[in-house]
Amino acid sequence: MSVNKIVIDTDIFIDYLRGWPNAKSFFEKIESTHIFFSAVTEAEILSGKECSKPERIKGAFEILSRGTKIPVDNRIAKFSGYLRRTYDVEVVSDAIIAATALVMKAKLITRNLKDFKKIKEISVEAPY
Repeated sequence: MSVNKIVIDTDIFIDYLRGWPNAKSFFEKIESTHIFFSAVTEAEILSGKECSKPERIKGAFEILSRGTKIPVDNRIAKFSGYLRRTYDVEVVSDAIIAATALVMKAKLITRNLKDFKKIKEISVEAPY
């Protein structure tokens, strides 16, 4: 992957935690890339069934430690409101993740192309 900075959506981390070979291969390919994720992504992962056991929580923290967590600050909050209103983004967490990519000037990596492709201000790509 030639992009220097990426924001990874929650679904890709969850695929990795579920042991999907494509997700594991993706994370191997991006080792030299600057990886970012939203604090919302961490909350979504830790609240899901993938983290129902202590060893799964450990796995979640291990994969998240490969990237940099971006907190939801004023800029991200304002942009997420703008993106949600302008593009009718249904889920608040998706708007926050998209705003994180916008603020970080990074490509958003997700399998959820349907909901993110309509946002003109960000570049979106499916990893597999």
